[in-house]
This record gives sequence, structure tokens and C-alpha cells, in this order.
Amino acid sequence: MEVHHHAHTARKKWTHYFWEFLMLFFAVTLGFFVENQREHYIEDQRAKALANNLYKEIYADSIAVQQKIAIRNKKEEANIYFIKYVKDSSLTDLSSRFYPAFTWAFLQSAQLIFEPNDGILNQLRNSGELRYFKSRELQAAIGQLSVQIANLRSRNEKEYSYIEMYLRPFSIRHYDFSWYEAFTGQGKFTLLEALNQNRQVPVGGKIINPDKFNRQEAENIASYYMLMLRGTRQTQYLPYVAINHQLLQILRMKYLLE
Repeated sequence: MEVHHHAHTARKKWTHYFWEFLMLFFAVTLGFFVENQREHYIEDQRAKALANNLYKEIYADSIAVQQKIAIRNKKEEANIYFIKYVKDSSLTDLSSRFYPAFTWAFLQSAQLIFEPNDGILNQLRNSGELRYFKSRELQAAIGQLSVQIANLRSRNEKEYSYIEMYLRPFSIRHYDFSWYEAFTGQGKFTLLEALNQNRQVPVGGKIINPDKFNRQEAENIASYYMLMLRGTRQTQYLPYVAINHQLLQILRMKYLLE
């Protein structure tokens, strides 16, 4: 009887399986690490792009707010002159400074209010992209800027309301708009251009309805407006400038922006 011998495959040692598992583990771990690094790189690039856009928006506003403050300083000076003048000076033989001061104090408002731009800021907040900014310092500064912008807009509304309720009605009763037309060259110059150039015109301004011009009313309207202008500058504009500057510094430092 013939005996058949069956060939058996030799069993692999446990060390072979161990090394296979180890190689597989390293491959998976490396793949995970590479993917994780890629995601971090993409997030970092996205954060830098967003930071650059935010920086441009805030930097533009840092220039705009300083320009508005310069205009408002001139307006405050004009208010001071107007308030002193109407106390006891002549209302028929007006000084050469009176009508420019009257104009600054009561009519120049279109280019007076600073309206901050927050399009990028809103995009970051509404889209959830603020999460790309890992720095708590940066996130805190952005939050402070948002609060300051909200406060600024609230204050702007109060100024608009005061202008509509008190300054415009007073101007309609007593302001000489024929002088305004001559002063602006019948629209050739904007009011701000004419005021900054201190244009001299042959037409002398006069107070309309002088018999109804109440010195105390004029002084009170201008004085309260003066307090409002000063308060806006001190409690809204200057704090905005400070947080704007702080945020620009943080963005420059974190993302090497110029």
C-alpha cells in the first residue's frame, strides 16, 4: 500500500505578524499625520487670507476716522466761536468769521459722521470663519471692535436726530442761503471744500428774521450740540481709534502683515 505524504505550508512566526501590524500601523499613522498637517496648512492659509482682508478694512477705517476727527475738531472750534458771538455781539453788523462759523456749526454734517466698514467682520462672524483665528488675544480684540462699532452707530443716530430736530429748523429760520450759494460757487465747490479753503465771497451774509432770533436759544442749541460733539469724540471716536490700532498691531504681529 502506497503511502502519500501531503505537503504542509510552514506556519509563520508571530514576529512576522507583529512586523506586518507595525508597518500597517505606521502607514495609517503617517497618513493621518500627513492629512492632519495638510488640514492645518489649509486652515493657516485661510486664516492668513482672512486676516489680510480684515486688516485692509480696518486700516482703511483707521485713516477715515482720523479724517473725521480732524473735521469734527474744526466744527467744535466753530461752535465755540458761534456760542461766544451770539451772547452779545452785533446781529446786524456781522463779523467776517460769523457765517463760516455758523455754517460749520449748523450746516456741515454730511462729511462729519464716521461710518465704520464691517463687511469683512460680519462675514467672519456670520460664516463661522472666526474659528480660523486661534489667538484668544485676536478674538478678544475683534469682539471689542465689534462692540465699539455698535456703540459708534448708536451715537451717530443720536447726532442725526439732534441735527434734524434742532439744527435744521433753526437754520431754516435764520440762515442766509444766498450766502451759502455764493460761498460754494453755486455748487462748484462742496461745502467742506469751501470751508477748508476759507473762500472769500463778495456777498455778506445776514441773519434771516433777526427780530425772531433768540440769542439764548441759539446759544443753548449750539452749546448742547457742542457737548454732544465733544462727548462723541471722547467716549466713542477715541476708544474706537485705540481698539482699531490694537487690532492692527495684533494682525501685523500674528500674520506678518504690512
